[in-house]
Amino acid sequence: MRQCRNLLRVDARQRPPAMPDFGAGSEWQYEPKALATDFQRFEVQALATSNPTISIFDYIGPDGQGGGVPVGKVAAALRTIGDKPITVEINSPGGNYFEGVAIYNLLRRHTQPIAVQVLGIAASAASVIAMAGDTIAIAHNAEIMIHQAMGIFAGNADDMEDALATLRKLDGAMADTYAARTGLDRDKLIAMMKAETYIGGQDAVDQGFADSVMEREAQMPVYAEGPQFPSDEASLNDFLAKQDMPRSERRNLLKALKTTPGGSEPSPARRAGDEQDAVATALLARIF
Repeated sequence: MRQCRNLLRVDARQRPPAMPDFGAGSEWQYEPKALATDFQRFEVQALATSNPTISIFDYIGPDGQGGGVPVGKVAAALRTIGDKPITVEINSPGGNYFEGVAIYNLLRRHTQPIAVQVLGIAASAASVIAMAGDTIAIAHNAEIMIHQAMGIFAGNADDMEDALATLRKLDGAMADTYAARTGLDRDKLIAMMKAETYIGGQDAVDQGFADSVMEREAQMPVYAEGPQFPSDEASLNDFLAKQDMPRSERRNLLKALKTTPGGSEPSPARRAGDEQDAVATALLARIF
């Protein structure tokens, strides 16, 4: 009851409900793109003022290289700030699903108003975090992107069925959260997620994803150069290692990816680039 009384102190519109926790795991990822180094930042500003600011300008969750915005950082920031209204600036491509949900729930239960500002992009897990705001402002040239949950899975048919069921649950949880904030029909939101929809500026306000368009302009995010999807064995092994996949499982998966459906090794006469296409195709078959 104490938490409910605290929430009543917030004068802005009622926040969406808490998102369910279906489990945890670093394999539940959104956008695996890395922001350019000058955008990789998480900080708390102006603690001495009555309205501190938290800037989330990075991947959501640990990025495997010492960066990112894990939920622990946000929890520590909120403890340091204490019982004050907070502005949360967002410019993030998304990241780990469960880290994003945990950050959303931390902000949602804060006892003072949360003012979210989307300065560049709030994609995927970052779009979930944005929904925790009592008020959401978006720059006219900024975007909120929503899409279905994604993951990399390895295992037998039963494992794949379990993974599919979990992904459907995650999609439903996200759609319910967007629906509670926007008032849009759940089925329409699911369709928007399937289409990987970008909602920018005034359109975000018109559809209920934001309350207002910011007067001052904000720059769109700058992404680091490089492939969005691992396209060779070394980078794929690196990527899977960052998802905490054991070495033995990585070795077996990479071996399987080198083998054609008929059980033969790829022909040395294949055109340049075919091997990478085959690796991507085989890996996607294991994802979906």
